[in-house]
Amino acid sequence: MRATASSLLLASAVMFVAAAAQRWWPACQRGAFETDACLRLQDHAFDHLLVSDPWTPAGHAAQYAGAAMILLAGAAAVLPFLLVRRPLWFSVPVAFSTAGALTVLGAHAWTSGVTGQVQPTPGITAAALVLTVVVPVAAGIWAARELGAGPDPARDRWTRALAAALIVSSPLPTELLGPLVVLYSSHDTSPWSDAVVALPLAAAALLVWKVTPRDSAPAPAPRRRPGTLADLRG
Repeated sequence: MRATASSLLLASAVMFVAAAAQRWWPACQRGAFETDACLRLQDHAFDHLLVSDPWTPAGHAAQYAGAAMILLAGAAAVLPFLLVRRPLWFSVPVAFSTAGALTVLGAHAWTSGVTGQVQPTPGITAAALVLTVVVPVAAGIWAARELGAGPDPARDRWTRALAAALIVSSPLPTELLGPLVVLYSSHDTSPWSDAVVALPLAAAALLVWKVTPRDSAPAPAPRRRPGTLADLRG
């Protein structure tokens, strides 16, 4: 499960960068953000993460973004059960809601990109709201439970880091931090700011290996030596 979650997170990060490159490269290279070609692409009509009218496709950006969100949906379905083994009352709703929301958004972006126009998708607003609220709240609750389970300085450090990465990967922090990371504030959408989500996702892909519960793998059954009293009784 660790390998699956980590691979899906990393693949999603790569696809988000690929989607951004479809929009921003080569017009918006570093130092060219104020050129006419780059300023035109900064219009929200080219946004591909949440496609809405009026919209203009930019290469295959929407398809790549849709694929990125579908991959992330797979990771979202696995992570709650990987990180929180026992309390299904927590894992099942979080996995179902986040994976479902990402699937809706991914399908919306993909189908819109393929057809070249915004496709009507039921529940698109609710899906965006779920990701905005559920991801940071669930990550905070999980971190609080883990940190309150007992002192373990090494693992607590990785737990805080993973919780922070998951929170930052949610829509609102990513939107706020994007211009800060690229060191440019646009009149609309800052160049490459839509690729910033790849940073916390890549970090989370590495951190899941550090944070996985130590008892996530069942202990092997004890082996009895032949000729013992237990064997005679059997």
